Amino acid sequence: MEFRVLGPVECCGDDGVRLSLGPPKQRAVLALLLAQPGRVVPVERMVSVLWDDAPPKTAHKNLQVYVYQLRKIVGSRLQSRSPGYLMSVDPEELDLTRFTALLDVARRERTPQRYREALALWRGPALADLAASGLLRGVVARLEDLRVAARAECAEAELDLGRHAEIIADLAEWAREHPLHERLREQQVLALHRAGRSAEALAAYEECRQLLHDELGVEPGESLQRLRAEILRAKPVGAAALPPGVGAFVGRSRELAVVMAQARQDGVAVCVVTGPAGAGKAALAVRAAHEMAPGFPDGLLHADLSDGASDRVLSRFLRALGERPGDEEALRYRSAAASRRLLVVLTNVATAAQVRRLLPTGPGSVVLITSRRPLTSLPGAAHVPLGALPVREAAGLLEGIAGEVGDVAELVRRCGGLPLALRVAGGLLTDPQWTPRRLAARLSGDVGVFDVAYGELRSPAVAGVFRLLGLVDGPDVALPAVRALTDVPDVEELLAELVAARLVEEPVPGRYALHDQLRLFARERCRTSESPEERSLALERLHKHYLEALADNPSDLWLAQERDNLLAAAHQASPADAIAFAAGLSWYFRRRSEVADWVELNTLALEAARSLGDVRAEALALKELGAACERGFRFVEAERHWTAALELARALHDRRMEAVTLNNLGIVHWRRRDLPVAVASLEASLAVREELDDAQGAAYVRTNLGLVHAAQGDLETALACYERTLTTFRSCGDRPGELHALANTADALRRLGFLDRALDLVEEALPLARSVGDRQIEAGLLLDRGIVHELAGRTAEAKDSCAEAARLSRRIGFRWGEQEAVRRLAGLG
Repeated sequence: MEFRVLGPVECCGDDGVRLSLGPPKQRAVLALLLAQPGRVVPVERMVSVLWDDAPPKTAHKNLQVYVYQLRKIVGSRLQSRSPGYLMSVDPEELDLTRFTALLDVARRERTPQRYREALALWRGPALADLAASGLLRGVVARLEDLRVAARAECAEAELDLGRHAEIIADLAEWAREHPLHERLREQQVLALHRAGRSAEALAAYEECRQLLHDELGVEPGESLQRLRAEILRAKPVGAAALPPGVGAFVGRSRELAVVMAQARQDGVAVCVVTGPAGAGKAALAVRAAHEMAPGFPDGLLHADLSDGASDRVLSRFLRALGERPGDEEALRYRSAAASRRLLVVLTNVATAAQVRRLLPTGPGSVVLITSRRPLTSLPGAAHVPLGALPVREAAGLLEGIAGEVGDVAELVRRCGGLPLALRVAGGLLTDPQWTPRRLAARLSGDVGVFDVAYGELRSPAVAGVFRLLGLVDGPDVALPAVRALTDVPDVEELLAELVAARLVEEPVPGRYALHDQLRLFARERCRTSESPEERSLALERLHKHYLEALADNPSDLWLAQERDNLLAAAHQASPADAIAFAAGLSWYFRRRSEVADWVELNTLALEAARSLGDVRAEALALKELGAACERGFRFVEAERHWTAALELARALHDRRMEAVTLNNLGIVHWRRRDLPVAVASLEASLAVREELDDAQGAAYVRTNLGLVHAAQGDLETALACYERTLTTFRSCGDRPGELHALANTADALRRLGFLDRALDLVEEALPLARSVGDRQIEAGLLLDRGIVHELAGRTAEAKDSCAEAARLSRRIGFRWGEQEAVRRLAGLG
């Protein structure tokens, strides 16, 4: 039979025909018992729930009648157990138990696919027919809480993968069904903003705020309010976002036309904009990108490569295209880009090698690159050199900033015709005391326009803020971070003067940036004006601000905006703060499988821990480095880090860390086919687990040990391991562990020639795999079943099972399973 409570209450017979369950209260009795399968529900509780604590005198008699009638339908599943009744159903018979099992798997794997498999079991609101009659309100609320939690977790998993646009429609529907659920509303607002629909994001926030006010008389929670504030002052977030264009962009019409023409070429068009610092390379590329953007609905990707970290950029591009970072990233990026028309903007590139892996392969894609070097080794690239602006165009730039300025030819010459210097000059010309002639006369070989603008700042306080901003390595700084850096609470007014002087940019409200040349200028002035102690203290204040924010459970939006600043801060931080940055950020990179940043951060922590002689911090950094390398399929490095972590765990007498590290090393040795060493490592881990009386942990180690024995060809020993783990997992109620043990045992029995026993275990494991929701193991079991039938000479059954395995593997992207199933089918004719 099949029972359903995730929607209207239903019961279907073995033939699939829906059975009549009688009047509403009789259906409510069944639903109440199914909501707690296998547990006794006392009679008094049932009466209280069914009649809202106001039962009639005949309540107990009526309940007995309902139970009697239900037994005619469900049989002995409905049992009398003092002090009430229980429903005994197999897990696969009830949609609720299947849902909770799938949800457990989804929470471990954090993949949207798993969550969606669980949510697909819902046919509408829980107990929809009873809820409409006002029955079982508490049970309905509990089940709906499960559903909305699964939806919120699914949305979070989608957002982690960068699927902002894809989840918007679902979130809109879910928010309509749960209008007062702030977490769903927050995710809806975040998804809209990240998809470039910030106005709609703010409208969704306002709709939520109004509903909360009207229905509950409260304002949105702190997290949602903070998200709104971040959107109002946010810069574009994520790899796919283009920076805003320069406000007073003038000139360069010929160069812009060349870039736009190159974008219309067949194949993948690559255009390299070159020139000296301050020539406006990025401004031109971003201007062209904004004009081209409507023609690239498949994606816009932007990255600043000034730190040379192309590995990090590759991971971010993959995530922006909806792929999870991991192994073979360059190959998967090429594959993901092959069917898309992408616009890729790469600024501050130093060498051609940096960008080769980032070039898309889809016909019609365009790549815009800026570099101080010509990058002539990039095949097929068009090159657009930028030199000095012509006087007419330079005059237009100055007039766009300062209005009518008169003859500027000499000033343009003194500024080298470079847009950056001319913008700073334009800021000076807004002051009536400066004319183009006077400013040109002030400039000489020793005095540049930066010196003049800096010297004209209104007060020492403004100059001090400028100098301290030069210390920061991140791409830009938010206002709260500037307050921390400078220790000036009302720093906004001082920043406004710097922006007016064109020494500091404010690309979006509340965030401040310096051009590379101005950062170098400010940093040099800081070194001559502030003592080493003052400079260190300023950076310590900034790092304390970031670390406190990390400890305050920041939103994903904040982390996405600040990640480059946080990594830069970790590089500049004191050893103790570098360790703290690794501890505060590793979970973020682990969750997102961003191996490059994860490794970089913990390499810093490792160096810091060693410089301080902090052995525990060193061990933790090594453990994280091993995990990051293993996630990135860098097994040799993972082995090296975990071996070092093991030595330190033993020195610290940390037995649990020792057991974990030994197990991890065993897996790495197995992957590298160093099987005797793998056995030794796993047996040592097992001994520690048993010493700690950790039966479940020992069972997982023993599972891995069985896999290694099987790889050695010692199937009898492997079988003994699997059978023992099966007993342990069943006693612990660990259904995923039980599933793995069944699959491994069946595999060993088949390879030993016990075909009937192997087939029995496969048939037992298949419904468990479907209940747990592990589709990959399900595909493997189908393949095993096909192999057993093939070995037994049942060709037709073998074909059917292998074909089913191939279809499922293809559907879930299990490449090895699909290839093996197809190979088997070919062998079967």
